Amino acid sequence: MKEKVMNFLKLAKQFILTNKSLVMKMIAVIIVIIAIIVIASSLNGTKVGNAASNSHNLGLAVQDGSWIYYVAVDDDEPVGIYKVKNNGKKTEKVADGYMYNLNIVDNYIYCLEYNEDEERNDLIKIKTNGKNKETLARDIDENQIMLVDKWVYYYKDNSLYRVKTSGTDREKLSDREIEYYQIDGNWIYYIYENEDSQYIAKMKLDGEDSIRIAKADSSMQYEALCVKGGKIYYIASKNNDSYDRDYYLYKMNKKGNNTEQICKIDTNIQYINMQEDAIYYTVTEDYEDSTIKYIKYNGTDKTTIKKTEYATNINVVKDWVIFLGMDDDYNSLMKMISIDGEEEKDL
Repeated sequence: MKEKVMNFLKLAKQFILTNKSLVMKMIAVIIVIIAIIVIASSLNGTKVGNAASNSHNLGLAVQDGSWIYYVAVDDDEPVGIYKVKNNGKKTEKVADGYMYNLNIVDNYIYCLEYNEDEERNDLIKIKTNGKNKETLARDIDENQIMLVDKWVYYYKDNSLYRVKTSGTDREKLSDREIEYYQIDGNWIYYIYENEDSQYIAKMKLDGEDSIRIAKADSSMQYEALCVKGGKIYYIASKNNDSYDRDYYLYKMNKKGNNTEQICKIDTNIQYINMQEDAIYYTVTEDYEDSTIKYIKYNGTDKTTIKKTEYATNINVVKDWVIFLGMDDDYNSLMKMISIDGEEEKDL
């Protein structure tokens, strides 16, 4: 066996030495094929404009490359879109306007803009340099929007719609009272209410094949969900003996079977953000002072990031938690705190 291997290697070496030009061409072709496969794979990957939980918390911030784009506020109202370097050391203005619920794909920001003259919310897109603003849909609901691939999902008249990023092919997907949704693959997983009962369900991206997965116990309320690793993780709350609300983390498979309570997360949670790595949330004892925390999906590593006077609509982008805070004069302002709690910056 060893002799056969050695003979094969000798023949291969002789072939390479006598056919250098041909071998180099073959290697070049192989490299080109590999490059094409890699590029095609990256191009075919799902493009998502922002995390579902960020969008559910007003989409105040979104990461794009080394920049974090965020909603600037003044006098308790959004006044434009700004961007800050991921290290927090450089800030630039992108555009003026009452804009929020930010999504970014391919150098375009997709967001809601409040039209003060018409007193309505419009779905718009604008380049990340603040130019070429276009309106994709008019008079829509002030609610979660999501961009996945070439579709923007939004609410109008309490129904879920989608429209292509070009502004064409507007479609109504569902008229259910959808309170929260996440897109995973070819499905939209969502929480909805019907006749005083809550359900977790899924439907195809075009609104077809709606399937009910789970129903909330009458004493509990679904708060948020996250589909990851082939499981549906969800948070449900219920009143305790002190009339406060306790929040619990559960998981089940995508068919709604094998439901398991993982842990009690906390009491009196105000805002929840279910990211891929962990669940970020705020708690309060007196409805003024807030504590920002996170917990892993297996129920471990519960950690306090920061105690602060006021923290609402928490968004998470890479190394930072960004939220609507308050200054010493009780005016609203955007803040960013590093996930380890060591750095803090007013925006």
